[in-house]
Parts: sequence; C-alpha cells; structure tokens
Amino acid sequence: MWLSINLVSRTLNSLVRRRFVSMGVLVATQLVAGGGAMAQSVDARHWRGIGASTRQPEQVVAGTVAEWRGLWSRVGMPAPDMFEQGRMNAVGIFLGRRASEGYAVNILSTSRRRDRIVVVFEEIMPPEIMMAQRAALRPVASAPPLASPGSSAFGPGGSGAAGFAAPGAALPPTSSLAPPPNRPASQPTSPWAIILIHRADLPVSVEQRLFR
Repeated sequence: MWLSINLVSRTLNSLVRRRFVSMGVLVATQLVAGGGAMAQSVDARHWRGIGASTRQPEQVVAGTVAEWRGLWSRVGMPAPDMFEQGRMNAVGIFLGRRASEGYAVNILSTSRRRDRIVVVFEEIMPPEIMMAQRAALRPVASAPPLASPGSSAFGPGGSGAAGFAAPGAALPPTSSLAPPPNRPASQPTSPWAIILIHRADLPVSVEQRLFR
C-alpha cells in the first residue's frame, strides 16, 4: 500500500514539473516573438550634412526615382545612382535654417514596428543651447518672493529685473540673439539627413526624440 502511494506521488510531481517547464518555454517564446514584433531593425543607409539648399523644415518620403532625385535636389547635390524603385524607400529630414554651426541630424534607429517602418532621429544642438532648453523644462521649485508694499518690481525706467523683460516689452527673435561669449559668431546652417531603406513593402513614419 505504501509503495503504491509513493508511486502515485512521484507520478503527480513529474506531471506538475513538466507542465511548469512547458508553460515557461511558452511564455519565453511569446516574449521573444512579442519583442520582435515591437521593434525589428531594418537595413538602411544614410547621409547627412549641414548645408542643404532648402531653408524650410520638412520631412519627405520618396518612393520613386524622381522623388529620390528630388530629395537630393533639396541638398543641392546629384542623387547617388543606387535607388531601386519598388524595392526601396527613402526619407529626407531637413531641419531648416539654424542661426549658427553646431546643429546636425542624428539618426537613432530605423526599425519595423508592427505594420510600418519608423525612422527615429534627434536634433543635435550646441551644448549651451541644449543645457538652456533642458533647464527650461525643469519644474520650478518655488515661486519668487513678492515685492514689498510700496516698492516697484522693476528698476529705473520701468525695465525688467535682471534676465527678464518689462511687461509688454517685445523679446528679440532667437536668430538675432548674440552667441555666448565663449562661442565666436559663425555662419547659418541648414542641417539635413537622407535615409535609404532597403525595403518598400511597408509605409514609413518619422519620429523626433527631443531629449535623452
């Protein structure tokens, strides 16, 4: 009797272990498959520069030889003879006019997500501008102290406090601001990038990542 109970117990334990192992393999397979469906790298080649002929910001997808040549006409260069219509797509990313050097397009990834191909890029900026923009996005710790009764919040002539404009004063456009003292003045630029994607069976989207 004891032998029969022991044999049944061993059989049940073996079945339980097999079931858990099978479930673990199934879950692992689903996770791998799910990850592949979310992002799958796509074979692509890209070029970039800072002197595009176009001064307008735009993102253009090309699916024909004529459109491929049109991307390069925006750069002011002849198109490389390597586009295969019906087998390739291309994307042109043009940031538009920038007031100085130090700007560029950085391609982060070209991958398939579900039913489309997504190109992700970021704009490289001069370090001092990147730091200023990140600081502007930080939450304010506390409100500034209120002016004491009978005193003015602004100095002589109604001008603003240090670093602030008086109410109603027009701020100068960003392009007219003088460069920081540690950076000499430079020529305006127009950064661009062109990505050649070695497939044409899916639509293409472009995403910009602001900060990492």
